[in-house]
Amino acid sequence: MRVSGTLSRGRRGLNLTTEQGELWVLEADQDVDHLIGGRVLVEGIPEGLDRLRADWVGIPTENANSE
Repeated sequence: MRVSGTLSRGRRGLNLTTEQGELWVLEADQDVDHLIGGRVLVEGIPEGLDRLRADWVGIPTENANSE
């Protein structure tokens, strides 16, 4: 799954809020603190209703689309 949005830190950990208002709680092994507050692209596997196990988190390019 690929999704983009704004990365923040919440009570349950890292949050990704999409432009559509969807909230994902991210589980990421890589250090993404430098990306907090910015727009990111996440590739990963959904786990449960609102969790996303991130395989990769980075800055989206202009051509990237959400799936």
